[in-house]
Amino acid sequence: MKPVNLETADDLATPILKEFQERYGMVPNFYGALGIDGASLKGYLAFEEAIEERCLLSERQRELISLAVANRNGCHYCVSGHTFSARKLGMSKEECRAAQGGEASDPLDQAMLDLALDVMENNGACPPERKDSCRALGMSDALIMQIVAWAGINNFSNWVNNLVQPKIDFPKVELISEP
Repeated sequence: MKPVNLETADDLATPILKEFQERYGMVPNFYGALGIDGASLKGYLAFEEAIEERCLLSERQRELISLAVANRNGCHYCVSGHTFSARKLGMSKEECRAAQGGEASDPLDQAMLDLALDVMENNGACPPERKDSCRALGMSDALIMQIVAWAGINNFSNWVNNLVQPKIDFPKVELISEP
């Protein structure tokens, strides 16, 4: 499969890709890959926007989850892209690497990573004790749902990148073995 560009995208993807071109001076290869089907690109962006509009997760927490999910899925593109984003937020290389392995220094962040990876590993199922431990740390059911939603949207982007294999347009970061 080959990512689309402004000349080859369908009528749904073309205006979206033009907006990326204007905003960033280029179309990130992930969006060209997802833009193979304009409806998929449009749906992905709508889901992401809806979560971010009322997000209970900080940008840092979203990057932690994204890194753990991407590494677990073996998505080299997303590990590289999310490391780039996390570093721009001020996270250290060590924090990014730890997140890839599902580890965080803050107990709340660790519980979020554990929940996201549990849900991935168990196809959405989560042991009651995991939910109980999240609640004991002060997580609301809405926050738990957003963690699952964020893990889910990252799974989808990982699958797209693993399927299409777009060229990585960030500094490459190696995957680590599963924890």
